[in-house]
Formats: sequence, structure tokens, C-alpha cells
Amino acid sequence: MKPFSLYHPNRDNFISIQQVLVDCIIKSANPDKIFLLGVTNHQRKSESIFIPSAPTANRIAACILLVLVRHPANKELYEWQDKIEANARAILPVTSIVLTSGKFEEWWKAGHRFACRVVESAELLYDSGTSPLPVPEPGTPASTAMQQDRLLADGLARANEFLAGSELYRIRKQHSMAAFMLHQAAEQALSTLLETGTGFTANTHNLERLLRYASLTSHRLPDLFPQDTDQEKRLFQLLQRAYIEPRYKADYKISQHDLLLLTERVEELLEILQSRNKPCANHVLSLCRATDFQ
Repeated sequence: MKPFSLYHPNRDNFISIQQVLVDCIIKSANPDKIFLLGVTNHQRKSESIFIPSAPTANRIAACILLVLVRHPANKELYEWQDKIEANARAILPVTSIVLTSGKFEEWWKAGHRFACRVVESAELLYDSGTSPLPVPEPGTPASTAMQQDRLLADGLARANEFLAGSELYRIRKQHSMAAFMLHQAAEQALSTLLETGTGFTANTHNLERLLRYASLTSHRLPDLFPQDTDQEKRLFQLLQRAYIEPRYKADYKISQHDLLLLTERVEELLEILQSRNKPCANHVLSLCRATDFQ
């Protein structure tokens, strides 16, 4: 099964570095399996008065991988993720999700939505052959459409409450705490996008990693916080740092101008979340109105 439309037209280009990338990850983590979950494609087209029509050059510029490890040894899974990404950076920018093989096999047997989608659709880049997947157990899927609606409604409601809290702090000129609440709104929105869109839950407060993971579910996210200029990097870092520093560091400062710029981005993020599943949008909105967080 084709995993996604960007992969196959650029497959020859990716295969040229695929084995080098896989070898790097094997050396870093000794994995059981490596699945390709997503890619970022960069296009380049050049024209001039001398070449008025030139073909578009395409290349895979980054990828998202699921790496299964049998024995995490003395490292936490997030440490394996950081190690894999750091070692692979010279070959290709990589975002990794690292799970134990046992946990993934448990999910697969139970009909977990994330595991099932991976097995059915993801490109298997590497298989050590030492851990064949068990036969899944017949039965009810791990989550129903109603449960997904509930997750979406709850996530929207929490994100909106944090956004309202940020506005209140901004009105009271407490910009640092407004930034903290804005971080919480963004974290809730990204986590909900990820969980409702893929079935995977990431236990992290790192917005940069959540943004990369959640990009599996929405093509609009990379353009929301592009980080392609010094100004964009500075702006995103203000939001990233707002989880810890406003509460524990007296020197965290953010201007009202920057706060308003970030608020606009987070409001758009919430709009993406709200419109992610249009067929159930009315149901979600009614659930949000019925939810009491006071």
C-alpha cells in the first residue's frame, strides 16, 4: 500500500540515502524495526531569460520515523529519540518516535489505531527479523468515533480556556504569565491534534517536538511556526521557553507586540484543531459548550 503521495515519486531519491540512514540508526539504537511515517518534500524551480522553462527539482528534505527497540537499556525513550535524531542529522533531518517492541506489539494485538495504521500503511525500512508481529486479536477497536469526538471536544475546550486565561493576563499587563498560558493552549491543541489524528499520545511539553509530530495530521502546521528566519526562531523560542521560565526565572520578558503575534498563531492553531474533522464539527462544538471547566 502506498503510504503517501510524496514518497513514491521521490522514492529513488530517498533510497539513495535510505540505507545510510538505516545503518546510522542501527548503530545508534540497535532497533527491531524502522517504519517511515512521513516525509517533507522540497521543490526547486529556476527560470531565467536563457532558460524560460525548466523542470521542477524535488527532493525529500526530512522524514518522520517510528523506531521500535526491544531493550531500552539504561536510557529513557526520549533519550533514544534525541540520540537517533542527533546522529542522523548529518544525513537527513529526522523526527523519531521511539517505542518498545513489546508496547507496540501489545497495541497491535489490541487493535490500537496507531499501531494498526502503521502496520497497514507505513513503509517498513528495516526489520531485524527477531520480533515478528503477533496475530492481532479480533474484537472491538481500541477507540470509537464517539470517543474520538470526546477527545477532540475536551482538547478544544481546554485549549480555549488556556487561551482565555492568556488574554486575561495580557489585559492585566502580566505578559510573562500570559505567555505561559499561551504555551499551555498550544500544547493542548497540538497534543489533541496528534492523539485524535493518529491515536498516538506524546508525553512531552516540548512544543517543537509536538509540532513535528502533529504535522503528521495537518499540512498547515509547518507554515504556522516556520522558524526559517532569525525573527521566526526568536518568536517561537519565546513561546517554547514560556512553559518554565515565567514561573521560575525572573528575567523572562516578552513584549506585548510579540505576545499578540504569538496569540494570533495560537488562535490559528485552535482553528486548525476545530476544523480537523469537519463531519463532526457541530457535534464537537456542542460538546464544548456543554463542558464545564469552572
